Amino acid sequence: MRFQGKVAIVTGGSRGMGRAIAHALAMEGATVALIARNMETGSEAATQIEADGGKAFFLQADVSDRDQVLRAVSETVQRLGRVDILVNNAGIHTRAPFEQETRSDWLLLFEVNVLGTVFPSQAVMPYMIEQGEGRIVHISSKAAVVGEPGHAAYSASKGAVLSLTRAMAVELAPHNITVNAVCPGPVVTDMLLADLPGAADRQALARKAPLGRLGQPGDVAAAVLYLTSDDAGWCTGQAIVVDGGFSILL
Repeated sequence: MRFQGKVAIVTGGSRGMGRAIAHALAMEGATVALIARNMETGSEAATQIEADGGKAFFLQADVSDRDQVLRAVSETVQRLGRVDILVNNAGIHTRAPFEQETRSDWLLLFEVNVLGTVFPSQAVMPYMIEQGEGRIVHISSKAAVVGEPGHAAYSASKGAVLSLTRAMAVELAPHNITVNAVCPGPVVTDMLLADLPGAADRQALARKAPLGRLGQPGDVAAAVLYLTSDDAGWCTGQAIVVDGGFSILL
């Protein structure tokens, strides 16, 4: 129960890694606000946390819309009086050869992956500064630290998230607010299943990992729990790569 009495916000908390992160925080005592666009899956995720003995509620918002984000964060504080943890997990992924990526592709990825990280962070800052403490974790990607074909726009957007992590960490450190990032490799989520629908393709990819398997959402959640806990009180501006060793291959 490392997070007893804490209030956490998890964007993209309705499915995949975000859902696992929200559930893990709640199971260790946090009251969790799940922010996502899909009302059905978001409500179901919050209901499941409650059924498992945690405390959670869902707020519908598009993280690339600043006004919607401000309303969601304000409602969280109105309900619970504070916000201690923000996990910027919401994001999208595309795959295409670099020369085929359109202006619309680039704008969409940066709106969701970058501004969708900026807006929630800006929204929680006044409350965390007033409290004199806070934990912010951005979910970036292995693609931010290694080159991958077919992912130029996605890699650039997630690389921007890493730069944002470092800049925010320096600026918010005087307020005792830490800002870190987690860079997952291929994790078995709806997004990966859509990208690699064939079991044989997933097995082939898993065999390429030094640890011999694909990631699970809980692997990422475990890293987030560390970075949002008191154990990481002297850790800021850092990126933890959780990828089974993919990024260390030559």
